[in-house]
Formats: sequence, structure tokens, C-alpha cells
Amino acid sequence: MNINKNELHGIWRIIPSSTITEIIGNSGFDFQFLDCEHGSYDYATLANDIRACELTNCNSIVRVSGLNKVEVQRCLDLGAKGIVFPQLCNFDDFKTATMLLDYAPVGLRGYNPFVRAFGYGNSKSVSKPICITIIETLDAVNDLDKILTLKGIDYIYVGSYDLSAQLGCVGQMDNPKLISIIDLIIEKCNLASKPVGVMINNKSQYDNYKLKGVTMFVHSVESYNIQHLFDNIIIPYKKKQ
Repeated sequence: MNINKNELHGIWRIIPSSTITEIIGNSGFDFQFLDCEHGSYDYATLANDIRACELTNCNSIVRVSGLNKVEVQRCLDLGAKGIVFPQLCNFDDFKTATMLLDYAPVGLRGYNPFVRAFGYGNSKSVSKPICITIIETLDAVNDLDKILTLKGIDYIYVGSYDLSAQLGCVGQMDNPKLISIIDLIIEKCNLASKPVGVMINNKSQYDNYKLKGVTMFVHSVESYNIQHLFDNIIIPYKKKQ
């Protein structure tokens, strides 16, 4: 993923399908978040979707289930271009996340040149994976100033849904408490020159967040978009009955 690009557009993925991945990639998205935390991926389906991303020149970024060294390592060995880390609570968690993407002696990642990422032994080098960390706990918000000093983090993503739960307004995306927290995160990221991403569902939200300095836009989740598409197709006919 070209982290120097002014603006990036992607989508969350929870349905394993190389066909859907290829269709999305052909649509011009910059990246797809392949979700191993909430999605139904296993390593076999993940590998197929990573291949489909490559076929369409779309970056495959895997959201792992947490700070599991072996899981992160296997996703990268499959050829994922980056990792999204969820449920991080404090500075130490975020620092560990960055270390899981680097080889020793700097980091914790194991090295095996015979995996897919290295062409099964035919390539000696691979580009450094993108590190995206999610701010989705109030503890992380409180530790944000220190977290933003970590050079190994390429993007901060605002986990608005989990934050809404922590704030006691589950799913109320227009709640003033949640909006205030999101704005605070974006403001601090901007001050630290750290690129920040959010989820959007319409052009109005895009315009609003772009004005605030957001440069990574996630266009909801493929399952929601598919459901919404078919709802819009069938509802006019149901109303006529």
C-alpha cells in the first residue's frame, strides 16, 4: 500500500470469497481489510483472498484476532501486505503490535524464506508490512499521546463501534459522546502527523471527515453493502403488494 498516497479507500471483509475479492478489487479500491477477528476466514480462504487482491492490484490487509505472534506471522507468510491490530489497550500493547511485524533483533517476527510471501524460496526480500492499529478502547484513548510516538505505526484507525460500546451508547453513531471522542482522536493524530482512518457510509460523512484531516476511508462492510443493495432492489416491489 502506498502510504504516501494522499487518500486511500477500502472496505471491511467478513465473507471469505475470492470472487467477491476480485470484484471489489476490480472496482478500484486501494485495500481490503480481511477480517479474522469477526469474519469467518481460515488460513485456506485467507490465502485465496490474498491471491485475488494481488490479481487486481488491491492491497490485502488482515485484521488478526489480537497480539498472537504465530497468527500474525502466518498471515504475513501468506503474503498479506499489512496487519490491522484490534483490542489494544495501552502503550505496551501498541508497541508489541509494531514488534510483531519486524524480524529480530528489532522485532518478534520469525523468518522463513520458503513461504508464499518469499516466493517459496525464490525471493530474498519482501516489503515491510503496513501496521494499522485500532483505537477502540477508552484506555487506548487515554494513552494516545504516548502511542502516537511509536514510529512503527503507519495508520491509526478509529474503532467507532467498540468505542460506542465502551461509552455506553452501543451502535449510536451520532451520540455526542462518541463524536467528541472520534474528533479528539483525529485531532491528536493530525497534530502528530499520523495518518488516520474511519468508516463512512455516505458522501456526507466522507466530506465531513476529509475536512477534519482523515485520509483513510473504509466504505462500510461488504455484508452490509450486499444486504443494502438487495433491500433496495426488493423493497419497491414489496410495497406494491
